[in-house]
Order: sequence, then C-alpha cells, then structure tokens
Amino acid sequence: MRLPDRKKPGDPVMARDWNMLLEAIAARTPCSGSGLKFTASSGGFSYSLPPFKAGPSGAQPPFSVIGIAADADAYLVTIREGWVIERQPKTGAHPAVRFHMPQYDGTSLNALPRPEIPMSINDTAWCRYRTDETGLIQYTPEIIVSSDDQPGSHYYPADPQGSGNAGDFYVRLFKLELDGSTPRVTVYQQSDIEHWAQLWTGQNTGTGFGVFKEHDEATNTYKFRSIAGDAVSLSEDGLTILVAGGTAGAHLDLFVTTVLYLTDSGTGFLYLTGSSYGYLYRWRHGHYVGKFAVNASPLAGDDQLTIDTEHVTHLLES
Repeated sequence: MRLPDRKKPGDPVMARDWNMLLEAIAARTPCSGSGLKFTASSGGFSYSLPPFKAGPSGAQPPFSVIGIAADADAYLVTIREGWVIERQPKTGAHPAVRFHMPQYDGTSLNALPRPEIPMSINDTAWCRYRTDETGLIQYTPEIIVSSDDQPGSHYYPADPQGSGNAGDFYVRLFKLELDGSTPRVTVYQQSDIEHWAQLWTGQNTGTGFGVFKEHDEATNTYKFRSIAGDAVSLSEDGLTILVAGGTAGAHLDLFVTTVLYLTDSGTGFLYLTGSSYGYLYRWRHGHYVGKFAVNASPLAGDDQLTIDTEHVTHLLES
C-alpha cells in the first residue's frame, strides 16, 4: 500500500490523501495469526507464542520422516523411531508382549545421533523382520531401501508331510519422490508395527495311524483324516482310537492282530488263523469262525502268512 505524497507547510490536506494514509496504516498493522498470541495495552501491543503442550498431539508419529539432506545425487533421510510389537498367544511364552527396535546398518533408530539413511528418488524404505516356522521373531528388525517391491514370505508350521517354513516380512514405510525440484515423501506406515504369531501346530499322539494329515500353506488350513470302515466299531483308549471288527463276543483288534496263518485241510477248505495276546482267531472261506483261548502259536501244518491290516477289514463274521 503506497503512502500519500509528502506535503509542504501550508499545503491543503485532501480527503484522498487522508484516506490513503489510513489504508496504509491498516495494511501495516500486525495481526495475530495461527500460533501467535496478540496482547494490546495502553503502552502498545506484543505478540508471543503460546506455551508448548506436551503429549501425543505434539509428537511426530513412528517411522515418520524428520529430516532430508541433499548428498550429491542422493539424499540422507532421518526418521523417527518406531517399534515392532510382537504378541504371543502361547501361554508358556514370557514375556507375552515383546518390543523390537529396528536398526539401520547396525544402528538402532532411537540412537543419538540418529542413523542417516541414503535414498534416491523413487526408492522405498521398508522395515524387514524374520520369524521361525511358528511365527516368533528371531532377529532384530532392520530398515532396508530398495526401488523394487519386496513380496516376502509367510511362515507356516511343520506337518507330517514335511518341514515348516520361516517367514520373511516386509512393511512398506514411505517412498521418496520428486515434486518439481524438491523431494517429497509418500507415506504408507506411520504407526508401530504389530505382529501376531498364531503358533498353531498339530501333533499326532498315541499309537496307530495319525489323523493329522497336513497343513495347506496356500489356504492356511490344517487337514485331518476321517476314520471309517466296513462293519467296524470305534472306541477310545486314552490317547488312542481303537478300530475293531466283529461283535462283542468275537472281538478283533485290527491294530494288534497282524500275523495270520493259512491252513489247507486237504478237503478243499482254506483256514485262516491269527494269534494275539494268547488268543487264536480263525476264519473259514474268509468268514470269521471264532476266538479261542489257546497258546498263541500256529496250528500243526499251518504256513505263516503276513497280511496287511486293511485286508482284515473285509473278513466277515460267520
């Protein structure tokens, strides 16, 4: 705003000049703005900043960029520290919550002075952490820089079909881009990183064939077998499921009787016998004859024959 022209003694003061003077004074009068406090008194006025209020609102979020310095054709980026928080649902693990401070090139993010991270335009900063096959973090998380995507891999537990797999996790933090001639940051993560280990594992216990078959990594599904058979009965004995054929009076434990004997009577009839726990089991033409409390040895003239237990499920009671 231009001030009116200077006047000589005796020159009239025009209304236009007076109004121009008022407008110039108003344009040059300080006013309080955002973050400034205005105090006026008879002796003048003053401006001051309000006192800083400590708390979350005044702090920068975790993993946020707090400094960018040019370094030849690249930049040195400084970030605020953030935690990788690991929560363990397994009741025997202590502590139940663990905190991991990431490092860059062997220096923790909360060290003083803070580590400077060299980055080029279009580079992305990632937080990488690794787990074992049950999902527990095994090494100190680290900050890495790359212009390529980092797909990583998920952990999964061992199963009867094979061993498990360790996990390699990457969390995208921010990307350094160019806005004209000035670097700018595209933010992806500005909070602590949470990791929850499922720790779900399957185990076959007791004796007999395992019903836990496998873990399907693609769908994170644990698969179990069904127990079925023809003319069989199921019962439990502690940690073992007993699968039996026959009736209560003529009981055959399929997982006990595996050595059978074949007898030719000379009349064209074949006799199949087997022994277990001092009892002798006999079949005729594949039909179950009975259970006899005799010495667990083959009959005279019997030839030993080993038959897989799955064939026993097809023998019928006479």
